[in-house]
Amino acid sequence: MFKLHRHVVLHNGTAAGPRRRSHLPLPSPPPPASRRHDSRVVLLHLPPARARVRPPRRPPPPPHTNRPPTIITGHFSGGENLRFAPDRSYNPRSFSLFSRRPARATTDTAVLHVFATLTLAGTHISRSHTRPHSVSFDLEGYYYSAGTPASAEELCMVGSGSYAREDGFGVVLLSDAVLRLHVPWPANLSRPFLTGTLEGADFGDVALVAYAEADYVFGGVAAPCPTQPAPAGGAPLQRRHKRIRSCARLKAVLRGSYNLLEYGHDASESPLRLSHRRMYLDQMRCDGPIRLRAYIAFDTNTNMSVGHRYNYTAGLARGLAVGDEALVAEGFWIRSRNQLCLRACRVVRSGPSRAGLAVRECDVGISIWFPTVWSIRDRSVASGMIWNTTSKTSSDDSDKGKISVSRSASYRDDLSYITYNYTRVEEAKKHYDLSAPSLRKGRFPGNDSYQDLAFSFYLNKRQGSASVYGYASPVAIGSAVVQGDRLMAFDSFYGNWTAEMEHRWLMNVSYDLQYYAAGWHLDSSANLSRQWLSRQQRISAEGVYDTTTGSLYMVGCQLISSNGSVTDCEILVTAQFAPVDTDARERVVGTISSLRKKQNGDPLFFEPLDFTAEGMYAVAIHDSVSRMDMERVMLVVSMTLSCVFTGLQLLHVKRHPEALPATSVTMLVVLAVGYALPLVLNLEAMFADAEDSRRDNKRFVRLTSVGMLELNEFVMRVSSMLAFVLQLRLLQLALASRQRPAQEAAGGSKQEDDDSDAERSTLWICLSLYALGAVLVWIVHLSGGDMHSPLYRPRAFADDLAGCAGLILDGFLLPQVVWNAFAGSRVQALSPWFYAGVSLVRAAPHAYDVFRRHNYVPSLTPSYVYANPRDDLFGVAWDVAVPCGAAVLAMLVFFQQRLGGAFMCGARGRRPGGYEMVSTLAS
Repeated sequence: MFKLHRHVVLHNGTAAGPRRRSHLPLPSPPPPASRRHDSRVVLLHLPPARARVRPPRRPPPPPHTNRPPTIITGHFSGGENLRFAPDRSYNPRSFSLFSRRPARATTDTAVLHVFATLTLAGTHISRSHTRPHSVSFDLEGYYYSAGTPASAEELCMVGSGSYAREDGFGVVLLSDAVLRLHVPWPANLSRPFLTGTLEGADFGDVALVAYAEADYVFGGVAAPCPTQPAPAGGAPLQRRHKRIRSCARLKAVLRGSYNLLEYGHDASESPLRLSHRRMYLDQMRCDGPIRLRAYIAFDTNTNMSVGHRYNYTAGLARGLAVGDEALVAEGFWIRSRNQLCLRACRVVRSGPSRAGLAVRECDVGISIWFPTVWSIRDRSVASGMIWNTTSKTSSDDSDKGKISVSRSASYRDDLSYITYNYTRVEEAKKHYDLSAPSLRKGRFPGNDSYQDLAFSFYLNKRQGSASVYGYASPVAIGSAVVQGDRLMAFDSFYGNWTAEMEHRWLMNVSYDLQYYAAGWHLDSSANLSRQWLSRQQRISAEGVYDTTTGSLYMVGCQLISSNGSVTDCEILVTAQFAPVDTDARERVVGTISSLRKKQNGDPLFFEPLDFTAEGMYAVAIHDSVSRMDMERVMLVVSMTLSCVFTGLQLLHVKRHPEALPATSVTMLVVLAVGYALPLVLNLEAMFADAEDSRRDNKRFVRLTSVGMLELNEFVMRVSSMLAFVLQLRLLQLALASRQRPAQEAAGGSKQEDDDSDAERSTLWICLSLYALGAVLVWIVHLSGGDMHSPLYRPRAFADDLAGCAGLILDGFLLPQVVWNAFAGSRVQALSPWFYAGVSLVRAAPHAYDVFRRHNYVPSLTPSYVYANPRDDLFGVAWDVAVPCGAAVLAMLVFFQQRLGGAFMCGARGRRPGGYEMVSTLAS
């Protein structure tokens, strides 16, 4: 313990610990009267309800609690010697600090003896791929708190750490680690960060920075908030947001990634130093129902990896987003205006490290509101403005120098308060010929589920050598907004759309289309050039949908330049849906075309883009789920019957001992391997499913809401395991019967040699046929597939080989037929229940495949449990050939066991009644 005290030194040079008394001045507590006076002032000077737009007065500093800090998430820089990937924006990093044991008091009331665990988390690049990596330190030390305003508390700790070796065997120990952390008390807008360093003899310095978790004091100055603009199309402004009634809800709707659109190009008027494309609102903290503070990061990169990086970091609360520029902000929520007003300060790097951050000018204003009316030009869940409070244009209505921010909807957002305002429907109707007779009959999507109107598509014309994929999703159908939270969307759809369809057949719809394709680029000289861009193209469209013909006609708008300053709203999107009850593979066919004239030399004109969508409707998906439940039951029944038939064969050989030597071992091996392969391939899934059922207290068999039995993987494979065990027992008995001593019967040695020769010949013939089949499968594999389809997925050779193995199992009687022919046996080696029953079990999947083809619509990536194409060869030809072949083999076994093994050749069986006894008298 003396060594620990020798290393921990406070900021004034005095050592902490029981061996030396600290002479630091202790803060005297305020008198009780002053505390009572402060509380009365707060009660008497509450702002009236009509003045809530003004920020409350500056509150007093929080009471000092003298407890060590807890850091949930922060950012660290350095540590390359700890096997972390370089500190780049695409390599997320975070650290956390939690107390390991309760803190102990010392002789000095301002010093606590603390125990904590520090964890560094990030990524490690190994062999050209990235994997998670973390280092943990167990530390012990002292925490000093002066307890006076504007003071810096300090945490000094020492200890050791470790991390796992790259090969997974053992750990790497790190000794003599020293942590120094500076904690501002109380934290405020100008001092919001906890900073420190981690040093060690085995690694370089690691810089630490974290946003203050607690003990924060809000300022009394806030930037004036501009009035939010009115919705497009003259729709009324609805200020009330029905769902934001708490700070937790406010943080939920604010958190995420925002798009930035800068008005004007005057760098002197811009609130940010750089031109950014993304804003990340992160590390939000609340104080009461209306006060909020946050850390805001900006990034100039527009690729999808940026959003992915942010979701990994902030979405999991595992890091402080460190972008190209950052702000710290505080403000208040004006519930009556549905608006958030923030005053922000610039964050700059105070050193070469990305973790070295300092706060500078507080001249940035941020306002965020939540639109309640959507249109084709604005579909943001959250919109806002960033401006420079010291610029000349900050007080007028001009947009010059201001930056617009917006966040799109996600699957978690509740959008039940949104009203959609259609503005381009009449223009779309001009392109739809209402008087043309419909040639398409049937029931079209939209009546059962709004999800039938969403589809993934691919462009028929490739961009270079790559296929272009996209996704189209409805935003509003009639008066129902169907984006955001699925439960809320379902409620809105069935509450509004169903009622509107009773009176109208031509419905207003709004769509959002996203795809990667060649787009426009606006260079520095404001010239448009068409080129391939790696960013995502997005079209906002609205128009009409004919529920009687499945025709969709829409007019859309698309952003041309990356900063959104140029928009092309002369785009026509047409689509034709297939009927719900059709067997067609193409679910939607359509075109994205330009309404501009090519002859006029318009630079925004583009050639039509034809697209196709393949997939399943909601009804077909429901039928597919019911089919899979039924196939699970059929699989269990099939394997149970196999167990019964194998058990009857065991009973047969027990009653007729002469049957075992006349049974083909090759046939039994084929059956055993056929039962073992599914078990080996699904072993991990079987035990994982059983463990999940035990942990979640689920039943192995349950009845679904539609009356179907649902079986988990464990129950489905138990019957297969039992059939495999019974087959192994039958194989063991057959091998044991071949090892009888030759002295049991006269001439037995010659008979055993004949049996061995027959078995050896059977094995060579069957192996030759199996090898020939594998070669044929390989030839078919090289020539098969519609490789011209953009959605073509080549079938793996292993899958084709597994199908060939299933065909071998279908003809499991072939080795027995060959053995009977060579041995000339008339022994009833196989029970009729066994060879007929197992042949029926093997032929049943092909009969079911015929039924499935005629009663279920195939999907793009079907999922089969019973009659799986990976387990056997299926198709029109195979579904006829396999059952017929199984029946022929069963008939051959039947006649061989009554007429002799070589009855087809006209030869008399050598052993009509079993093993024949031959006399060897000497002449």
